[in-house]
Amino acid sequence: MKNVRYFFGLALLALVLLNGFEAEAQRRNKAPLVRLGFRAGFNMSDLTSAKGLDIYNGLAYFDEQLNYIGFTDTKPFKYGFNVGFAGQAQLSDSWFLQGNLILTTKGYKLFTQNVEIDAAANYLQIPIDVMYKYELSDDWRVFASAGAFFGVGLFGFTDFEDHYGENEKPRGQHLNANKPSLDPEMGAHNLICFDPTVHGQVYWKDKDDTFASKGTLGVDAGLQFSLGAEYKSFQLMLTYQYSLTPLYDYNKNFKERYEAKGMEHSTAFEYFDIAVPSSPHQHLISISLSYFLDNWQHGIRW
Repeated sequence: MKNVRYFFGLALLALVLLNGFEAEAQRRNKAPLVRLGFRAGFNMSDLTSAKGLDIYNGLAYFDEQLNYIGFTDTKPFKYGFNVGFAGQAQLSDSWFLQGNLILTTKGYKLFTQNVEIDAAANYLQIPIDVMYKYELSDDWRVFASAGAFFGVGLFGFTDFEDHYGENEKPRGQHLNANKPSLDPEMGAHNLICFDPTVHGQVYWKDKDDTFASKGTLGVDAGLQFSLGAEYKSFQLMLTYQYSLTPLYDYNKNFKERYEAKGMEHSTAFEYFDIAVPSSPHQHLISISLSYFLDNWQHGIRW
């Protein structure tokens, strides 16, 4: 809720700034004028942290000193794309408001502790930026912008594969326990604990609808910053996005899932008696090319 309130506060600030720009435009007897276009680009996305992803997926990894290890990190980036429509309004000689309606792909990849996860999350997103342009010549401009975005999750799948013991015959299994154990004299150990309520019994592969999985948030809102250049009707933009809303809610209550197994727990973190870390957020780097129709030929002046 704190992040949502923060986002709406930023949106209110953007409206205040917009009203100020409109007042300046009216003072100068120039109403904001708009041009429309198309946008397409390349995305690189990831999570801010992999900490807790193993617990969330029903596994807990410990070392021989019985210290919790967990997942270390995700792979550097998951590649994707963005495509849609762009709009730009001139607020003053140097200030502009730019908005987009795009389909954008996010997600992450992980391969650590014998576990492989490939998660895709595709959103219908509306980014809105306040943009400052500096004119280099009649055809060239450079710009910097900052703003916010809001997205709704449309579709995507998460593939989970556990490679533990796959080269052994018979295949090794995780033991159904919430505490690690080690007996050097007997040569027995249980350093990978398993929560049977997450996916059922011992599992090796699983594929779920990303947004249909409980605990995955279907909305995505945050901040973005961009740098770029324009040449006539073309715009090249490098953007960084940070989501204020997490992808997974680690505090999601799964009490009914445990009651069905006769257990009195609410989350996998409580089951393993491990402190709940911060829920992971998404961040993204994208490069996009936009083409605007008519290049301001119908009344817009540079």
